[in-house]
Amino acid sequence: MGKPKEKRKEQARRQLAKSKQQARRRLLIQSLKPLFFAILAWLVVNILVHIPVIQKPFNAFFISFTTHSAYWFGKILFLPVEMRNVPFLSVNGFPLMVIMECTAYTFYIFGVAVVAFSRWPLRHKLTSLVTILLGIFVINNFRFLAVGFVGSYRPDMVDLLHDVVWNVVFALMVFALWWWREESARKLIASEKHQAG
Repeated sequence: MGKPKEKRKEQARRQLAKSKQQARRRLLIQSLKPLFFAILAWLVVNILVHIPVIQKPFNAFFISFTTHSAYWFGKILFLPVEMRNVPFLSVNGFPLMVIMECTAYTFYIFGVAVVAFSRWPLRHKLTSLVTILLGIFVINNFRFLAVGFVGSYRPDMVDLLHDVVWNVVFALMVFALWWWREESARKLIASEKHQAG
């Protein structure tokens, strides 16, 4: 008599564990949906900005913006930065040429997409958008200065620093900015629910 009862208890425990696992899976999928849509939007925008009629003015804007911002960023920090004309810079005497891949445009697009598809309150979206875009701006300008200084002392290290280290560091920093804003939004939403209820 005890065995069928224990069997039913075991089946109930398995069913409960299974339903908890399904609930966790649904919650994970729900929380990843905004990120999935942001990646999809990022891909679509990246395709659109490579259409020839859009690409030329888009590239010209970002290259000019990045060249000028790196120049003024360095000048504000009283660093030896020179700009002959767009897209040419020199940092501590080391020449740099700003090309489209150096503008961080894909990070800017991704930052906008992540914020647009997030489930954050509107006010938090606006402050997060400013924070993420400003973070990308500062990180990218610092990258130019760092590559220039390293190049002026160790030109053999420039390719490794520029092509590998900074791309990984940049991606991690942008992810950290998003994560920080995501956690901040969760706390804000939880606080608002607690005050309302």
